[in-house]
Amino acid sequence: MTKVALITGGTSGIGLAVAKDLIQAGGWQVNIIGSNQERGQEASTSLPDATFYQADVRNYQQLASVFDQIFNATDRLDFVFANAGIAEYTDFFATSKTGIPPEPGSELVDVNVNGVLYTSYLAMHYFRRSPESTKGHRNLILTSSIGGLYPCARSPVYSSTKHALIGFTRSVGERLWEEGVRVNALCPGVVETPLLADESFYAIYPRKIFIPMDVVTGVVSQLLSGADMVDAKGMRIAGDEMHSRAVHVSGNTFLFIEKPEIRDEQTRVTWAAMMGHK
Repeated sequence: MTKVALITGGTSGIGLAVAKDLIQAGGWQVNIIGSNQERGQEASTSLPDATFYQADVRNYQQLASVFDQIFNATDRLDFVFANAGIAEYTDFFATSKTGIPPEPGSELVDVNVNGVLYTSYLAMHYFRRSPESTKGHRNLILTSSIGGLYPCARSPVYSSTKHALIGFTRSVGERLWEEGVRVNALCPGVVETPLLADESFYAIYPRKIFIPMDVVTGVVSQLLSGADMVDAKGMRIAGDEMHSRAVHVSGNTFLFIEKPEIRDEQTRVTWAAMMGHK
């Protein structure tokens, strides 16, 4: 049976690369979502076996309509890649000479956080309506960043949005695994994509640290397989424990980044209550 994938931010960068990888692997019906019609048409030309839908992830009704169209045509959903995101190019620390500084834009939060939450919320709904046989094989992957693992003074708002996605992944992953859905956060270092198409960026980060795209798509492929995974430090995660993970892609490999250590008993009890553990 052909599996069904839905990829936001699928018209360029990591999203488009993962779409191509799925099509080449075979057995997937791939649907890519993007807000730019021109890029969508270009992506459709390069991926004749994928279907493009125009939608802005900030617009819940647009996004929900696309999910519904895809599900009504296929009666299943196996993989949702909540990948749409934008970078931060404005200076959060800029000095204003006015009495009241201008209101900062909310676009980063709207796309990088709200868009992912909308995507994840809709994914849950349509995963639940998918055939029972897909339980345990459903995947929701969120694109976070190295900036979601470590502080980033150059783009603090972007970094905060990506930190939010890791917190969300760790918060919902255990509950959704009970429903047969693996939720994981992909946290790449620097990957050369249109998101970073700014020459000033290359003056900051040396090209030698850029990650090959096939390394990123290879990690996504491993996550989708449901098999055991072993990271660069030898940490092995069994397939049935492959959820709620922050997977950092760096160089030509990947690393599992664990949540902060619980350092005292009161915190352990508090966290257990927060998670609904007995």
